[in-house]
Amino acid sequence: MSGAIDITIIIPSAPYRNAEEILANLKKVAPKNKHIEVLIIKGTWPPLQRNVGIKQAKGKYIFFFDDDIVVPPGSIQQALQTFEINPHIAVVGGPNLTPPGNTFLQHCFGEAHASAFTGLHTSVRYKKVNDLKNVNENHLITCNLAFKADILKANPFGTEIYANEENELLGRLVRKGHKLAYNKDFFVYHHRRPTIGKYLKQIVAWGAGRTMHTLKRPAHLDLTFFVPLAFLFYLLSLTIFSPLWYQAPLFVYFILAILFAIRISISNKNPLYLLVMPWIFLATHLSYAIGLLLGFFQNFQHRELPDPKSFDVHHHVL
Repeated sequence: MSGAIDITIIIPSAPYRNAEEILANLKKVAPKNKHIEVLIIKGTWPPLQRNVGIKQAKGKYIFFFDDDIVVPPGSIQQALQTFEINPHIAVVGGPNLTPPGNTFLQHCFGEAHASAFTGLHTSVRYKKVNDLKNVNENHLITCNLAFKADILKANPFGTEIYANEENELLGRLVRKGHKLAYNKDFFVYHHRRPTIGKYLKQIVAWGAGRTMHTLKRPAHLDLTFFVPLAFLFYLLSLTIFSPLWYQAPLFVYFILAILFAIRISISNKNPLYLLVMPWIFLATHLSYAIGLLLGFFQNFQHRELPDPKSFDVHHHVL
């Protein structure tokens, strides 16, 4: 293929992971009328890997995908259409959905992500929402995210945060006056964690990333993310002080958990969700709270970042 590159797709991947599936997927669904390059960057620190790709990118637009997603036909075109319709948009993102073929447990994790009970305003990252207004850093995620290349090259990822780096970057862009957009049809399927242990590890990492993000960028403070930490302290206080009136918030919590579980059970026509989801909600909230606490300690630890020269960059042209 000759001519200028229209789109650069950057995929950070761990050294031991195989990115052949996503590459084969992209070859099938990439717009045929666009010149596209794919940079698969093997390394151990995704923010740095993404920045390496940004420096090498030749496209007018830069897309980020994870190596464990499936991009459906037409999705990339939806992001491009959003840019074309509104030239003031700097970033376009959309939801990542649980693949139909995932296990019941993985679907439970996906439902927890998509529920306002656990996800609050970030839940739109995991379900299709019509006409989302006032899009901000809480609504988008890097497993499917597209930027105008010139803006991204001038504002790369912060490398000191891992597991919340896109929120920090998007927050910076918003505060500089750049506009973000959410397109429900720019979506991908994203495999959920296969076990409860791996799921909770992911949630802990998100919590820690949120604390580090907040400490490094105090202007980005959003107290709603710290509600799980208050809930954890409340539960601990019940061990030393538990009159009936003080237990009322706990009863309210479980009533809400059951109501949200009923809604999920009805929407999926599967009563098993009613039995499982309240416990998934509780485990999610407590794991996030633990992550928030860990983030305070991790923020002050000296972390030796890998040398970007050690990353293995695989370049492909579609």
